[in-house]
Amino acid sequence: MVSDRPPVALVTGGSAGLGFVIARKLLDAGYCVVIVGRDSGRLDDAVGRLDPEGVLGTRSGKAEQSLACFSCDLTDATAVEHLVADTLKIFERLDVLVNCVGASDRGLIETLEVERAEFLFRQNVITALLCSQKSLDALEATGGVIVNIGSLASKVGARYIGAYAIAKHALAGMTQQLRLELKPRGIHVCLVSPGPIRREDAGQRYQKSIDGLPSQAARPGGGTRVKGLPPERVADAVLSAIQHRRADMVLPRYLRLLIMLGHASPRLGDWLLLKFTSPKEDSSA
Repeated sequence: MVSDRPPVALVTGGSAGLGFVIARKLLDAGYCVVIVGRDSGRLDDAVGRLDPEGVLGTRSGKAEQSLACFSCDLTDATAVEHLVADTLKIFERLDVLVNCVGASDRGLIETLEVERAEFLFRQNVITALLCSQKSLDALEATGGVIVNIGSLASKVGARYIGAYAIAKHALAGMTQQLRLELKPRGIHVCLVSPGPIRREDAGQRYQKSIDGLPSQAARPGGGTRVKGLPPERVADAVLSAIQHRRADMVLPRYLRLLIMLGHASPRLGDWLLLKFTSPKEDSSA
């Protein structure tokens, strides 16, 4: 029997970055929220920023707890099973799973090491797979929603982004298959694929791993010529995907047409990608 408490959302990668913004958006929309990360200190800091008054994480009188956090290795099936059980123990229901945890990359396929590819696959795909699998019974009970955070790299290839496109394409395939499989169980599955997202450390995280590549490869999206999205805009899209049970969202929206053109004509698609990922001095390639 489903609790009559407010809907509950579990957000992985919720201690920082886009996951944190999504968690804040869902709290503002009236959801109880569980944020998940690996670093307990960062989780505590995130809770402090989400709940500066310290009133959301406690039960007193008629005030129900609406915020919780758990540290978890999401590549460990047993740990994920305990995470879902702990969430249900506190909130008695689960309505939304947002798989936001992941890792990005820079580099060339020709120099990609197998170990690095396996790491990117585990962080971007296996985490979403395990969290989805372990949440199915709870989500079926509420007719819930799974939102997987992809990327433009879920839709097209690109240059200079190492194993990232490989992993995100796999996530996109898994998302569609899950949507087809879970529809009879009343669970909706959506992929949200944003372009580069604005962040304070853009251009600094990959300096050691892109030696020999064009300097713009360190920028968000490997230098893709798409204006960085405010994370709040992506969080709005996630909320819309949940509320309207959307199947697939691409941000910025105009890129969906370019993606469709590229899929219809691979030669045109390659030309567009070269234009969007080339330095200005090489834009005629």
